[in-house]
Amino acid sequence: MQNEINLQEFKRILNYLIDNNRKLVDEGKYPITVGCEGLPGCGKTSIIEQIAKERGMTYVKVSLSQVEEIGDISGFPIKEYKVNELDENGNIICTKWVPQDTMSTYFQKPCETYEITTESRMAYAPPAWLPREENPNGILVTLDDWNRTNSVIMNCVMEIICTGKYMTWELPKYTTLVLSSNPDSGEFNVQSQDSAILTRYVNFPVKFDVKVWSDYAERAGIDDRVINFALSYSSEIFESKDGVNVVNARSYTMFGNAISGISDWSKPENLCLILDISKGCFPFDKDNIIGGLFTTFIANKLDKLISPKDMLLKSWETVAPQIKSCVYDGDMYRPEIASVLATRLLNYSMVYFETKGCKSAVVQDRLLDIINSKDKLFTEDLIFNVIKNLATKYAAKMNKVLMIPSIRMKLL
Repeated sequence: MQNEINLQEFKRILNYLIDNNRKLVDEGKYPITVGCEGLPGCGKTSIIEQIAKERGMTYVKVSLSQVEEIGDISGFPIKEYKVNELDENGNIICTKWVPQDTMSTYFQKPCETYEITTESRMAYAPPAWLPREENPNGILVTLDDWNRTNSVIMNCVMEIICTGKYMTWELPKYTTLVLSSNPDSGEFNVQSQDSAILTRYVNFPVKFDVKVWSDYAERAGIDDRVINFALSYSSEIFESKDGVNVVNARSYTMFGNAISGISDWSKPENLCLILDISKGCFPFDKDNIIGGLFTTFIANKLDKLISPKDMLLKSWETVAPQIKSCVYDGDMYRPEIASVLATRLLNYSMVYFETKGCKSAVVQDRLLDIINSKDKLFTEDLIFNVIKNLATKYAAKMNKVLMIPSIRMKLL
């Protein structure tokens, strides 16, 4: 795929489009549907759900590849009667179309408050997946596996994509639709989309990025050791082999959750159990690449790295020697380990900044501790990258560090 973006970039775009859709709806215009196209298991659905959670939106996921009946998407035909609501003088206040099976509720009201007409119509009942209540924060609906469904259902969805309506029902106010799909590259069993479909929504091809996944994993509470393993061997784990992705974000996250209950990975019996579990999680890993890397990971004691929480919150007198023991092997500096720890510190600092009651001085003072350390714990580039990312998103909370002339000059 060309013009691919990572999921963090897609997250920024989708957040903007959600806000813009609210403005369009308030102006009486149709909201824009968003497409997210990427390899299976790269984290598309997870990042969309994370956005909904962070924004307090109602989240709905419809797996279109599992839908066989068009009525499951469009709703099923029903008969409705036209009913007039009346004021005390018998004047019509409003007119409603009432489903036949709920007409009995009107017979329980005083007859002078309503008027049942003889006019009727065939309509479509709102489908089960459609939220019945509006949310002031908005609603995010993912139509998953959008191009793995059949052409009949795809054509049905087209009307919803364009107008947010289908015949007689419509999506609740401030709903944004997201279509997740796989590439039409010949590798997957997907429906090709012509220009009539592709021009009805904005589509973004996305790619997996281990640092973006590590940020998601930090927020999702994935085991520290699992995150460290992914960051330490990202190219070996996630790169495709002969055009096949042996491991993707979904299978790796499942693997991490499966082994998170094992406290000590270095025990021989536990390591054997982990390697056996990996065989079930990665069926395409015929060469046992994960097993070999995992054995090396344990042998190098990388499962014992200091946690990002400790790096940020424990006393510097305790933390400094721990970081040093991780990034040095004798007198030899280990930049690959320093890179892992810097990424973890960045991600955890962002999570901390978004925690109620956080103190910006905690992050800033720790960064100053690292900068002023007599030992080189992180390279200048690693430190600058952490500061730049934090300053970009949380400028007001980074004022003390940004006052350092050398840092300020680099950012400018």
